[in-house]
Amino acid sequence: MPLDGVALIASFLLLATVLTAVMAARSLLSRESVVARRLKTSDAGPEPDDQLSFLKRLARALGLVAKAAQPLNESELSRLRLRVRMAGFRSDPGLQIFLASKVILGLVLALAFAWVNSSLARPLEPGVILAVGLFATGYYLPSTWLSSQVKARQLAIERGLPDTLDLLVTCIEAGLGIDAALQRVAAETRLAWPLLAEELEQTFLEVKAGIPRVEAFRRMAHRTGVAELKSLSATLAQSQAFGTSVALALRVQAESLRVRRMQRAEERAGYVSVRMSFPLILCILPTLFTVVLGPAIINITKVLPMLGKR
Repeated sequence: MPLDGVALIASFLLLATVLTAVMAARSLLSRESVVARRLKTSDAGPEPDDQLSFLKRLARALGLVAKAAQPLNESELSRLRLRVRMAGFRSDPGLQIFLASKVILGLVLALAFAWVNSSLARPLEPGVILAVGLFATGYYLPSTWLSSQVKARQLAIERGLPDTLDLLVTCIEAGLGIDAALQRVAAETRLAWPLLAEELEQTFLEVKAGIPRVEAFRRMAHRTGVAELKSLSATLAQSQAFGTSVALALRVQAESLRVRRMQRAEERAGYVSVRMSFPLILCILPTLFTVVLGPAIINITKVLPMLGKR
């Protein structure tokens, strides 16, 4: 190898080594412990709620567009409002922005297709039906996204619920009341399970505002749509009605949640063999047959004409 090539390779290796060392040193210096992050978060203080005011102004501007997609039935409207809150958009402008996004996205897709189709040498036919189909697709895409957001939020809450209940039981058995335990657990689980910690903090604030504890837990289960939280609210209602130990009821609830999560994991693992059969039949077996039987078929096609000549 020429000397210039060796020098070029050596310079590249030296540059890569220096960049790796710089990135490693930067990651080590910028790494913070969990305690440091919590202290920084607690000392930061409340931030101005500029985002909420911006959403309110945006919803006010899109009010007329949102009315075009607003359901006429009051029950459907309340159900849609609950779905928006389940997705994590608790503010009032969330519903208006969601409804306006359906109309705007549908119009954008339809008008974009009309503009592209008119610029073609041979426009697609029938253009009106295709434009209507694109409008319907854009109109229902936000609903699909909303459903995915609701499922993702519920799954995140379900995953953190057993550990949170164990921590709640530990706080109650240590001598804290259930309201103080809720506040402490919400503060401790904010980094690990932020969605569940946010719901617990709102429940604590509702109890502090004067709402009965059982009703506050029912409201949390209603606005999240998680079945485990509904059973938790029922358990707390029964323990309060019969005067049993809240810590024992929460411990049993946490154990049942773990058993249910294990059963759900085993059920999904059982579906793997059934789901793998379709790609196995459609993709792997044809390739295997081609590799195994392909040479034999080629040899047979070569030998058969020779046998016919005899």
